[in-house]
Amino acid sequence: MSAAYLSEAEADKLLAPFATYKRQALAVSGGPDSLALLHLAAPWAQANGIALTVLTVDHGLRAGSAIEAERVAIGAARLGLPHATLRWTPPADLTSGLQASARQARYDLLAGYCHQQGIKALLTAHHRDDQAETFLMRLARGSGLDGLAAMPVRGAWAGIAVLRPLLDVPKARLVATLEERGVSFSTDPSNSDPRFERTRLREESETLARIGLTAEAIARSVGRLRRAREALEHATEAFLSAHGEAHEAGYCVLDRGALATAPEEIALRALARVLDAVTGREEAASLAKIEALLEPLLAESDKARTIGGCRLQPSGDQLFIVREVRADSALPIVAVAPGQCAVWDRRFAVTLDLAAMRGIDVRALGDAAFLAARRNDPWLAGLPRLAGRTLPALWQGEKLLGLPAFGAHATIALGAKATFVHALPR
Repeated sequence: MSAAYLSEAEADKLLAPFATYKRQALAVSGGPDSLALLHLAAPWAQANGIALTVLTVDHGLRAGSAIEAERVAIGAARLGLPHATLRWTPPADLTSGLQASARQARYDLLAGYCHQQGIKALLTAHHRDDQAETFLMRLARGSGLDGLAAMPVRGAWAGIAVLRPLLDVPKARLVATLEERGVSFSTDPSNSDPRFERTRLREESETLARIGLTAEAIARSVGRLRRAREALEHATEAFLSAHGEAHEAGYCVLDRGALATAPEEIALRALARVLDAVTGREEAASLAKIEALLEPLLAESDKARTIGGCRLQPSGDQLFIVREVRADSALPIVAVAPGQCAVWDRRFAVTLDLAAMRGIDVRALGDAAFLAARRNDPWLAGLPRLAGRTLPALWQGEKLLGLPAFGAHATIALGAKATFVHALPR
């Protein structure tokens, strides 16, 4: 039996929870999943007064990617929607982890565009089959509740809400939706490349189905786990709202006493949430490592610990969590042109005024420059040293121009500002 296509009424019901975001972006690659969402979201956005922008990331990893991006642009225009193509050039020395690097670059580019345009939410077309694959991959790694709950309906990347309305919809229904409308689509050859874990799982789908592990069955379990995760996340947000603080310079502070008396699960989640914020990374440290760290961290009053790219420094009743890198050169260098916004280190959105005379490079301030600058700047003098050295700074080649504005604090008048995008709940 062939799959039934999604009606506009069904799509409206799936998209309705996200109507509060009046400016949204939609990531469209040209494949069937995102194209189906494009054709369903376009009339919904128009009916609900939502300004929807279509974004395509061209990784340049295969011949024809630019043509596919142009096809998406043409399709968006036919639906009356604006479109932008964002391009990524892979580093010359990238020899492994290509899919992971491309994914991170894709979301960095999408988030940077959204920050630049004042867009708060990004729609993606992840569906039930993707969710089942994610569950199985994480099951194989021994993940806990959060991992097995797989992708959330509402996530985030670099301060932008990531919305996934199709998580309970099978891929076959998305393909049927395009076929019913007579819309052609592209197929990414990497989806059949056996080097990748998701491809290998798809090849075993029939075997798994014979023992009852269908995408539908997995989706039921994921939905129940998702409910439990959401309840725990609600409690964690309440804890962080009362006992945590995110500083505009990109570090966080937790109340050690509250952390020690909180239920262990909430303490672990709060710590994990802060580690992710300070590093800008999803799952900055494994659950096992955080579990092993919690007890000695609370028991030893003055000993600093490192985990997942962070340094945790107790200081009286407070615990400072600061970004740590082995060398300043380990942090990225990102070019920003006048009028643009870029995500730097997945922690800061750095914007350069359109009136600026020329582009700049954003890279870490560095230890020597921070120590020199803090002598004349009380705001810098009040920062932990590691937080100061890992601030985004403005450079022309090897010449330090200064710092962008951080919140209400501005050190120079270059028309640049940096926003820490991982604020904790208040």
